[in-house]
Amino acid sequence: MAAWLLLVHATATLLLPFTALPLPAGLLVAAGILASLAWYWPRHASRTSAASIRTLTWDGDGTCHLQRRGGAVSRATLCRQAFIQPWLVILQLRENGRLRRHLVILPDMLDSVAFRRLRVRLGMELGQADAPH
Repeated sequence: MAAWLLLVHATATLLLPFTALPLPAGLLVAAGILASLAWYWPRHASRTSAASIRTLTWDGDGTCHLQRRGGAVSRATLCRQAFIQPWLVILQLRENGRLRRHLVILPDMLDSVAFRRLRVRLGMELGQADAPH
């Protein structure tokens, strides 16, 4: 996850000089890119934020229980939209009925059999069984 975050933010930063933005606007965009990296790094890469998700338990009815780094457990609902590919799964979760969270799952976060089973279950239960996997 750290590599993905660095790659995406570095690419955006390196492309800035090739845009037609005036210098003040380019600096503002660069500051936004750095702020984005500062926001997502502790939540997804280093998982040092108390809000970062440590474990997800998915019940059969679409309800999920999220355990945070700080130990707090919250209840969430799995949204029907998900990005499911052999190299990446992104889940959308709703907490408290309104707050949307995204959980990024890379293949090396699980063993290969568990990752494949997750993709198959998501495809079937979310109605995306005919999506390319």
